[in-house]
Amino acid sequence: MPDTLLRAFGWKPLLIHGDPCVLDRWLWLRANLRKGSVRTFDAGCGNGAFSIYAARCGNEVVAASFSEREQSDARRRAEALGITGIDFRRLDLRELERERESLGRFDQIICLETIEHLSDDQALLGTLASMLEPGGRLLLTTPFEGHRPLYSEQQHPSGAEDGSHVRYGYSQEQLRRMAEAAGLRVQSDAFVSGVVSQQLTNMMRRLTRRVGRVGGWLIVLPLRPLALLDRPLSRLLRYPRLSVALTAEKPA
Repeated sequence: MPDTLLRAFGWKPLLIHGDPCVLDRWLWLRANLRKGSVRTFDAGCGNGAFSIYAARCGNEVVAASFSEREQSDARRRAEALGITGIDFRRLDLRELERERESLGRFDQIICLETIEHLSDDQALLGTLASMLEPGGRLLLTTPFEGHRPLYSEQQHPSGAEDGSHVRYGYSQEQLRRMAEAAGLRVQSDAFVSGVVSQQLTNMMRRLTRRVGRVGGWLIVLPLRPLALLDRPLSRLLRYPRLSVALTAEKPA
């Protein structure tokens, strides 16, 4: 996204640039993120939108990604916006345990649409739990096992850790068991991204292949307000949500 656009409109265009479901995740995150002077770890920060949001809420943020390009872009965006308080680190989450001591403890950890990319997801959750302060919280989203495949999505991933998904999804019960096995106490779970967001994502992916990312974004952007109908239409049509969202706390 051009820096001039960010300077003109602020950080929120990052939520509507690309995957339409990013906005849904932010709405869930906004309702659950602790604001103020707390320490936050963003495990798999992507384009940096959620790290930037947390920093704007007063958090001291460590934002981790294995992609040097993503980190460079996210750092540049934060600088263009005048956002401080984010420590961008290139870090492979498969090697997080060896970096744990240098990273320190956190009051909350964001891990959105990440664990489905790692073979040893339980080990990652265990390490993240060990990085939380007592009373700290993990905020996690990941694909729901019952969702309908998005355009170009593999319903049966190969399992290779090549940057794509190694598994199709999780159930609420499975995530609860995994969090509890990591020593966390589940506080709530929910679903995010219903039929409207998923169809807009499918449209965006198809258009990107035909007219490019910018062209697809310009065509889909005027349709984004339809997301207001996402929840009632999903309930009416009994359409499965795309992701499971879970909050879990480390016992004091």
